[in-house]
Amino acid sequence: MTPSAVLGAGDRLVVQVGVWNSAHATTSTVTDAAGDAFTEVSHFAAADGTEQSVWTAPITTGARTKPAIKATPTSAADIGIAAVEYSGLSTATGTAAVDSQAHAVGHTGSTTPATVASGATTATTATNELAVGFYTDSGFGDTLTPGTGYTARVTVAPTADMELLTEDQLVPAGATPNATVNTGANTYWLMTTITFKTG
Repeated sequence: MTPSAVLGAGDRLVVQVGVWNSAHATTSTVTDAAGDAFTEVSHFAAADGTEQSVWTAPITTGARTKPAIKATPTSAADIGIAAVEYSGLSTATGTAAVDSQAHAVGHTGSTTPATVASGATTATTATNELAVGFYTDSGFGDTLTPGTGYTARVTVAPTADMELLTEDQLVPAGATPNATVNTGANTYWLMTTITFKTG
């Protein structure tokens, strides 16, 4: 995928990847054409083999360009990718930009849409941290909407191959955010909340 606007120096990219095949493929790398250094900060799989991973990089070499962002799976698979850019977050490398996180997987009932949640993170350590929620499923034709208090930043749905939603909200010190998303019936889902430190 290619960003819709040029990237800002000192900003942070956060990339959500969903991947599925019958061999339970995973995402091995995320890169951009400018050479920004991505770190995987979360990955796990649902019972149907769908993997969700989250990668992040401070923008150090891609500023003032629109570098293509690429996720590489371990084998040919259905893949979905969503990228968001934030200013004001920590520019630390590796996992040092992350304060806390929580995740969950599940399966909604056969006839009723549901609200799914990551579970609460541990308490945030500073004020105005950014809680980002990530939802993934392997394409059930669902209409996805953000949870209460969250703003949707990227929605890829409804589709038949990979559905994603990225949402966020600012949280105070001591908060235990628990991102939720409204999804459809009979769906294997993955949900994560990650809080990112401010700069």
